[in-house]
Amino acid sequence: MIIGSKLYRTQSTDDSMAWARSLMHEAPDGALFLADTYTHARGRQGRTWHVMPGQLMVTMVLKPPLLKVIHTDDLDVRLSQLNMAIALGIVSPLKTYGASLKWPNDVVVDQKKLGGVLMQVVWEHNAPSGLIVGFAINVNNTFPPEHELYETATSVCTLANAPADMRALYKEIITNIDAWYAAWQQLAFGSIYKAWRQEQLYLGKQITVHQKDGSICSGIAQQVMPNGDLMLTIDGQKKPLTISFYQVEEVRLS
Repeated sequence: MIIGSKLYRTQSTDDSMAWARSLMHEAPDGALFLADTYTHARGRQGRTWHVMPGQLMVTMVLKPPLLKVIHTDDLDVRLSQLNMAIALGIVSPLKTYGASLKWPNDVVVDQKKLGGVLMQVVWEHNAPSGLIVGFAINVNNTFPPEHELYETATSVCTLANAPADMRALYKEIITNIDAWYAAWQQLAFGSIYKAWRQEQLYLGKQITVHQKDGSICSGIAQQVMPNGDLMLTIDGQKKPLTISFYQVEEVRLS
């Protein structure tokens, strides 16, 4: 296995992505970073992830040799497909609880967020030298009715109505990520895209998309593309609107 090739542990960290970045040069491909406690965690677009006891939070360093030979023109799409591969590795063990993927990077069950993925590219001399990937899953934490996230988040123990074996779930997710990571390195881009597309929850549904530039658009999620972009069919427009995988800020059911 590549994922888990080395394990870094600490008692506490306030930014596991920064911790992993500080050891980027020495960490091998697939190194994992785990802390007993997290005082802070970030989601996409710099949002704060609500840290709670009972969550599974993992950070990885990836240094795929393939990065060195990918043509510049293909880089964005291949990185998007690597993101797809990681998401598939995370969602696969959670499908037993009804999990699927909400474009672009959330793991959800019945419209409620179960987890999320964050991927950062590390650049050196105008070329990608590696990636830092963080993911968090609500496992044995709960959201009581009075909690601010009760309507929008859920956890494995809530879905199973019983505490989950955190270590067993961790091992299963890491094993699955390793398999999909290997598939990406073996150039199985079409298979990765097809599997990722099949896991998309919002295809065919009316959604509202908030983009980084502040624009908001609503329509039917028609298709996700091999580069990760979304095609949105808007009433009255003949041509679907293409929304960049990298420019979306939030997606909600309309």
